[in-house]
This record gives sequence, C-alpha cells and structure tokens, in this order.
Amino acid sequence: MNNPTSQLIRIKDIRDDVFIMEDESLRAILAIPGINFNLLGEKEREIVIGNFKELLDGIDFTLQILTISRLANIEKYITSLKDRLEEEKEPLIKIQLEEYIKFIQDYTENHQIMKKIFYLIIPYETEIIQLGGKLTKKEYKKDEDFKQKLEQLETRVAYVSEKLSIIGLNPIRLNTSELLQLIYEMYNPTIRWGMAPIKIFEELISTLDNEI
Repeated sequence: MNNPTSQLIRIKDIRDDVFIMEDESLRAILAIPGINFNLLGEKEREIVIGNFKELLDGIDFTLQILTISRLANIEKYITSLKDRLEEEKEPLIKIQLEEYIKFIQDYTENHQIMKKIFYLIIPYETEIIQLGGKLTKKEYKKDEDFKQKLEQLETRVAYVSEKLSIIGLNPIRLNTSELLQLIYEMYNPTIRWGMAPIKIFEELISTLDNEI
C-alpha cells in the first residue's frame, strides 16, 4: 500500500516564516530571480563570480539550491493586458491589444511554456556537542529554545540576502503562506506554477493563529 504524502514530507510545522523539521531544525527559503550570465560583459562576470565566492567563503553552514521547472502561469500578465485594454481610448490600439491577448491565450493553451524558479534553502540545526574520549564519546544537542534558533537563522538569512543583493540578485524571503504554497505546488505538479489557492492558505494560517 502506498504511503500518504504527509509521511514523505519531513516538516513538522510552518510558522514565523520558517519550516520546522521533524528533528526541530529550521529552514528559511529565499526565492532568487535569475540573471542571464551569458549576456554579461567579461568584467561583469568577474564581479559576479568574485562576489559569489565571497558569499561562499563567509559561511560556515550548508546551503541548498532548489531549481524547479514548471508550466508558467501568465494569468496576472493577461489580467494586466485586459486592464490596459479597458483604459485605452485609441480604437486602433484597442484592436491590437485584443488580438495580442487572444494570441497569447491561444498560444499558451497549445504550447507548454516552462518557467524556472530558483530557491535558496538556508538551514539552522542545533549544534551537537561531543564529550568524552574515543571510546566513551557521547554526543549531545546544545540546549536551545525556538526563539534562540530563530534568531540564529535570521542572522544567516540577513548575511546571505546582503551578499546576494551585492551580486545583483534581489532575494525574496518566503513568508508562512508562501511556504505553504511552495509545498502544495511541489506535490501537485499538474497545476501551473503560481496557481495554488494562496488565499486559502492565508485564511488557514489566520484561523490557526486565532486558536493559539
């Protein structure tokens, strides 16, 4: 018998804009807009590489890069075009906008337009203290409460975000509802990316907060 999806997700809770894992470690997620490295000049490439190296040299923890390729969601773009159409007064431009909207809608219905999404996963795990000699060595986890762990994680997030901004990548920190959306969309690959019912997630979070 197949195991339920919930058993495959090693996440105990989602709050304060972090994943709380089963082992009580924390994960913060940064969405990273991509840059076209091939379009950069030689000096620009050297600067990007140098700054990225500085980022890696300055960390003493692991980072995980998650790349997702999914069907693109252009509903917001279509909506913006329709809003522009309603505001437009010039008849010729209105006709052109109508034809363009129809073309985009027809094209996306008949072609798979893919989008790559990049995420950087920043962890914090309680330090393990080793006591004793080779034969009597024992390991203990440092005693830390959630607030202490969250402060340590936020320090890491601030450092990584600053270094990425210097490179020209402006990271976006996922909040609690966006973390829920990310998990939902990863385990429902048939929907277009960005079409998860985020309003439902926000209402669920609000209800849970009121119960605490």
